[in-house]
Amino acid sequence: MRRKDLTFRLALAFAFVAIATAAISAIVITVTWQRQFEVYVQRGVQERADAVAEVFSEAYGEAGSWDSVAFVNIAHLGLTGDYSVQVLDADGDLVAYTQDRMGRMMTGGTPADNAEVTARADIVVDGEVVGEALVVRITPGGLLTERDVWFRAASLRGLALAAFIAVALASLAGVLFSRGIVRPIAAVTRAAEALRHGDRSARTGMTGGDPIADLGATFDEMADAVEAERAFEQQLTADVAHELRTPLQAIQATVEAMQDGVLPTDEERLALIHDETVRLGRLTGSILELSRLENGSAPMPLVPIDLAEPVTAALETSRALMESTGHTLEDAVERGIVVMGNADRLRQAVGNLLSNAARYTPEGGSVRLRLLRDGDEAVIEVADSGIGVADEDRERVFTRFWRADPARARTSGGLGIGLAVVREVVDRHGGRVGVHRSDLGGASFVIRIPVAQDRR
Repeated sequence: MRRKDLTFRLALAFAFVAIATAAISAIVITVTWQRQFEVYVQRGVQERADAVAEVFSEAYGEAGSWDSVAFVNIAHLGLTGDYSVQVLDADGDLVAYTQDRMGRMMTGGTPADNAEVTARADIVVDGEVVGEALVVRITPGGLLTERDVWFRAASLRGLALAAFIAVALASLAGVLFSRGIVRPIAAVTRAAEALRHGDRSARTGMTGGDPIADLGATFDEMADAVEAERAFEQQLTADVAHELRTPLQAIQATVEAMQDGVLPTDEERLALIHDETVRLGRLTGSILELSRLENGSAPMPLVPIDLAEPVTAALETSRALMESTGHTLEDAVERGIVVMGNADRLRQAVGNLLSNAARYTPEGGSVRLRLLRDGDEAVIEVADSGIGVADEDRERVFTRFWRADPARARTSGGLGIGLAVVREVVDRHGGRVGVHRSDLGGASFVIRIPVAQDRR
């Protein structure tokens, strides 16, 4: 019903525009045509008056007076019964006039008194004005004759017919055009309604280069993104449940075993419970911290700092971890690069990257940390010779609970939150972070932050 309404409204709008255009055109054309037509008629009448004056000039020149004027016939000049010709002498007295379509000159009687002069011309003989020829209209109605009026009416009827055909064609075009618009819109509407009722596979399937097709394609992309986000949330929920359940099950089993006397309540069992409790606290703390960073509730004052300070601090903190795993740690830290930053958060971000590099690089591998300036940006790179990041995973690597190797990460204690924290910290500094293939063979994480002097 709504589709039909829209089609009708569009067709009606097209018809209205066509009618308005035709009406305005008709008014302009009629006024212009009328004016030009009257000028054309006036010019024709004046030409006939000049011709009449020339005829009587010859007659007067041959006779030397108006005595032979009654023998002059001007029927060949084409003046119809709507006009009469009057000849005046030099004193303005009436000499002769025509009374009918035959063009015969009358010298007696009185011409019609309702005559209207429409054109006049001097009768000149040897350079002297001997009289004047008048073309007068003897029927009311202005300059136009009956034939002129008929011709004008026929022209206006033609214009009206053309306007009617234009309106009909515009209405038909409006219907066809509106159907072309309404049909894809209806497809988008049906897909949206299907999604609303739970059909997550509903798509428009529209392709092409016009705006309506782009709308459908964009809708499909949005539906795909919503579906992907929903799948991610489901996976996120499962990951969180798994992370919480694993230490809780260990604690529960240990406590129950000690209560049943299966296991002794000694330092080893208590240490196990303590470690799992710490893991739970670390997990919930990390989730809470990430949540605060994402919603902006975590304070992060930015002040001018030498970026080498937090980077070096993170490096020194991670050095013991690198040595314990037999990794070769290279560093090249350029000092004096000032950014508007939060030293603690930047140290945390770099520390997360170093920790990940150590975790996902086999024993005896290489890790490299560099800080340098590239134009208006400070660049921090953490590269390793580890397992790397697959090309298809680079878009998801900074999402929560993402792991390059889930089974291995849980064994080594990774929570899958560190890289999400890195992205939030970098975003709060107005920078960006990305991951690439490293020349060392693994992954290369690059942080770019605007230098301070370029922010003012």
